[in-house]
Amino acid sequence: MNPFFSLIREAKNLEEEKEFTRAFNLYAESESYTKDESALIKIKAKKAWCLYSVGNPKETESVFQDIIQNYPSHPLSITVYSRYLIKLKKFKSAKVLLQKSIIQFPSYLENYLLLASLLKDMERSEEAIEVLKQALSQDHLSNGRGIDRKDIWAELGSLYFSRGDFNSALASLKKSLKMVEPDEFLHYDLLALCYLDAEDPENALTSIRTHIEFCKEIDPETLIILARAHCRLGKVDEAANNLIQAYSIEDSLYLKAADFIDFAPLLRNGFFTTLENIEWEEP
Repeated sequence: MNPFFSLIREAKNLEEEKEFTRAFNLYAESESYTKDESALIKIKAKKAWCLYSVGNPKETESVFQDIIQNYPSHPLSITVYSRYLIKLKKFKSAKVLLQKSIIQFPSYLENYLLLASLLKDMERSEEAIEVLKQALSQDHLSNGRGIDRKDIWAELGSLYFSRGDFNSALASLKKSLKMVEPDEFLHYDLLALCYLDAEDPENALTSIRTHIEFCKEIDPETLIILARAHCRLGKVDEAANNLIQAYSIEDSLYLKAADFIDFAPLLRNGFFTTLENIEWEEP
């Protein structure tokens, strides 16, 4: 019986217990039991991270360089090294590497997503949007970590929303929603916010209710969105109840500037004077 999977499982457990040297040795042992390039790249990257965790940056870099040199025709080699560069905050180096990878491997989805995420963190969301559009223009994309086109559309929607382009955000999220079963869509709360900005409180209410139906825990942010939708529809008592429930979670409430207009009826009837710990974002 091939002991490969038991070695990997044990090594991961040791990593979680911060037994990095022992984990490194088991990962090294497991290499002899597989010839799959993808598996070997992942194992070697795990070894590199073990070395990083015990404070051996020189050896860590050496292992990642070996991965790049020994597997130049596999895009995953660039993925694992780019993640390391990002960890070291070498963002420009990671960006250049990922851009080259996309040219070399135009069908490999994960590096598009990694580059878009990096650009977003660098506050270059317009470039991130273009990267995701480039990915969607490909006829074929290899899935990475269970991620596919629906996730690109969802991330594109998030990026558009952060830039204030609510119509494009709404269109992107709708495309993502059409590609999955209703209970598999993870962005009903963002969809509700888009509907609010699109002056469509009925669909906003439907979306946030769907989010509540499928999510395991209700947080204050979700309840505030629900309250906003209720207020827009003139259901002031329901909105007040939503806000009281949100307040009770942490005995406080933080409201953003965008909430002012929606909660105008509650401001007028003195509702907020009944709650002590209210913090309003400056408009």
